[in-house]
Amino acid sequence: MKKTYISKAGRTGSAVLSWMLFAFLPLFTSCSDFLEEYSQDMARVQTVTDLDELLTGDCLLPLGYVSTAYSTYSLSNQNFDIVHFMGDELQENLETYYPPYNSQYYTPTYYPYFTWQQSCFLNEEGRNSNESDEASYWLMGYEKIGKCNMVITAADDMAPADEDDEALLNQVKGECHFLRANYYFMLANLYAKPYAPSTAASTPGIPLKTSAEIEDIEFQRSSVMEVYNQIVDDLNVAEQLLAQVVKPKNKYRVGILAVYIFRSRVAAFMQNWSEAADYARKALALDSSLQDLRNWNDGYPISAESAEVVFSNGSSCFGNTIFLYPNRANRYGGEYTYAPTYTISDHLLSLYDRNDARIGAYITNKDDISNRCWSYKKINNSTTHFNTYNTASDVFCLRTAEAYLLLAEAEAQMGNDAEACRQLNLLRNKRIEDAEDISLSGASLITFIREERERELCLEGHRWFDLRRYQVDAQYPYSTTIEHTFTFIKLVEDVDVRDHTNYYRLEPNDEAYTLDIPKQVRDHQVSIGSNPRPYRQPFKVVTEYDEDDDY
Repeated sequence: MKKTYISKAGRTGSAVLSWMLFAFLPLFTSCSDFLEEYSQDMARVQTVTDLDELLTGDCLLPLGYVSTAYSTYSLSNQNFDIVHFMGDELQENLETYYPPYNSQYYTPTYYPYFTWQQSCFLNEEGRNSNESDEASYWLMGYEKIGKCNMVITAADDMAPADEDDEALLNQVKGECHFLRANYYFMLANLYAKPYAPSTAASTPGIPLKTSAEIEDIEFQRSSVMEVYNQIVDDLNVAEQLLAQVVKPKNKYRVGILAVYIFRSRVAAFMQNWSEAADYARKALALDSSLQDLRNWNDGYPISAESAEVVFSNGSSCFGNTIFLYPNRANRYGGEYTYAPTYTISDHLLSLYDRNDARIGAYITNKDDISNRCWSYKKINNSTTHFNTYNTASDVFCLRTAEAYLLLAEAEAQMGNDAEACRQLNLLRNKRIEDAEDISLSGASLITFIREERERELCLEGHRWFDLRRYQVDAQYPYSTTIEHTFTFIKLVEDVDVRDHTNYYRLEPNDEAYTLDIPKQVRDHQVSIGSNPRPYRQPFKVVTEYDEDDDY
């Protein structure tokens, strides 16, 4: 079989790196390059409609897709996919005799995140070869923040021609404030410690920049409290400006329902439980739709067509990153194994009851016939969607189901156990045939809600951030031990085989729950500093290769 090469596209390239290392810092770019980049965009903006097009073209994340041409496969626009690899939802597939098809291409990319390495710019061999990948997530967030800043500034300076223009202008401004809040939330939960009310004012967060002006200064990190206050300020503006936008044009545009759900989530992260409950109730009062999965037709439940999906920023090709060829197992010979590179973890699988319809809808064991591996199925990752854009994000997706869970959590935290259980039962009655009503209280109820969040929101970008915030929960703190592996592959007689597997452990309340500031950023902006992360070695090594085997 011809060896297929898979390229990893969609990361920030060197052409834009020079001005984006900090989207707002001219200290390591020329001002002329920065201004030229944006003056061309703004020169085209003559009307509110032009500004609206700039919003949709530049402020949103790009859509993910898998392209195929001449036996080459390219996965593009994976956005913030690393959030899936640091928690306890995935495990490396160690069940196949040969390594899965795309292991040799993708496991090295995620190695420093999957094994919680101290330096994410180093590859599995300790070489400094991952700098651009490490910086790409930081750059992506700040690039989009910079674009939002520009549109907001331009909108403030624009005079609407009539009432329709004014309504569109308010919508554009409201959406940009909402998106900026989203990006700051993502960056804060990657590069700063979780929000603890007692220490947030003194805990280093991330740099804040809310104007489009070029400032020749060395930026400092704002506190975690200041970052969250900025997120709340942006959402306050978004709520005011989008109050009348009940039905946006499509799932990629922001309406008031998306604002309510995200505000509830932010309040939960700040442990402001009354506000989290209030906004979850507002969301469900507008739309309480839930898909009934009990008679699911074997499709893909998360898409722009889903009644539950409220808003999606960008879209996913995550499913193909971990399993390039679902539904094509055992059709080809040769040294490759068509199975998931990463499978659903034993931990996550153990949380589902046998009659839970989310087994089959969200995860499946029917894509790999020979090994019965449990793999991802939430968003279309079938081979039939190659060369087309997916329609929902695996990270920036807001669903009505989350509002039920946020309301249940907030009510339980406030001691309203019966109401918390009622919200859980409403959700579970659409997921489990003949579901038994939940009737719990106190710590047992909180534990159940957290597990229900895992079952319902798995691999949508929530779990890693939830694990972080549970550590600093004032009433019910929680942290756990997670184990991951990394398998080294060697070429034997032109065949890729497993050489040895290293086992790594993330300890409770580990410093590695916070990423370090990327090396390229630290090198150019010493004032930003770094986050402590422990040096991590494997606690166990298992030899896989046997030279007596017949390869």
